[in-house]
Amino acid sequence: MPNNRNAEKAMRQANKRRLRNRAAKSTLRSAIKTLKSNVAKAEAPQVASTLNATASKIDKLASKKFIHPNKAARLKSRLSKLANQKATAK
Repeated sequence: MPNNRNAEKAMRQANKRRLRNRAAKSTLRSAIKTLKSNVAKAEAPQVASTLNATASKIDKLASKKFIHPNKAARLKSRLSKLANQKATAK
């Protein structure tokens, strides 16, 4: 437990940030899982719209410093590659 007022405030701020980060990363993981499940079901129209929504979410999280920009680029690249492979295979 904190020993002074400054430490109490720092703890409150850290908890707020932790919850905000967890929520943001959870929504990102959910969006990625949705995209992968749509790709597995081979639903072409939904894959394209889900890919756009997921890429947008990734960009927003990167711009707000929730994830590193390089990680965002890597995720978008891998997801679009996966979606395109499935689209061309059908």
